[in-house]
Amino acid sequence: MNRILLIEDDRNMAIGLQFNLKSEGFDVTYCSDGESGLLAMAEKEFDLLVLDWMLPGADGLEVLRRLRKTNVSVPVLLLTARDAKEDIVEGLDSGADDYLTKPFDLNVLMARIRSLLRTRAWLTQKPEGDLARFGEVTINFETFEATIGAQQVKLSYKEAMIMKLFWERRNQVVTREELLQKVWGIQGYIQSRTVDNHIVQLRKIFELNPKSPRLILSIHGSGYKFVTP
Repeated sequence: MNRILLIEDDRNMAIGLQFNLKSEGFDVTYCSDGESGLLAMAEKEFDLLVLDWMLPGADGLEVLRRLRKTNVSVPVLLLTARDAKEDIVEGLDSGADDYLTKPFDLNVLMARIRSLLRTRAWLTQKPEGDLARFGEVTINFETFEATIGAQQVKLSYKEAMIMKLFWERRNQVVTREELLQKVWGIQGYIQSRTVDNHIVQLRKIFELNPKSPRLILSIHGSGYKFVTP
């Protein structure tokens, strides 16, 4: 049974969401503010976080930023009435994995939740031939840890998803559209700089010279190619 943490200060909405999530077979924990939500996350492991942006005290983005310092693996669905593109990008760049504006259709919410849980299941599947290994690098997609020589690096959830896709499609072109579909769930409102920022960070982690990449190559007009050594 998947465990979901719901952080929402609108009690009437929270009661309704809790009822419907439990009806779908989920184990739901409810918190009405960010601080109690962070405490719940520290005490128990969850498979998904449904998080309201406008919370008393620590708002949703503050919760996200603090959560991602210690937990990069749990997917987060951000709920908010703010629907400007700038707000959406800020939410995603702060660590959210999906974004749903209020008011929303319950069926859409459930579909987004199922999609995030499927993606998490895909991400934690072991690749063929054990772990992903190339050169002096080993990536564990279950723990989101990369070993580079003697160095240990913790990948973010999105970084791990991108590298999982690159590994499965190594030495092939992965289009920007494929990245958006697999990693961001075909969310057309994602601006290109969101993808680019993640690629820049991955090059800093895995390339000897990030400004002259040899592993994660840009393919003009198409996307990227991960070339194994």
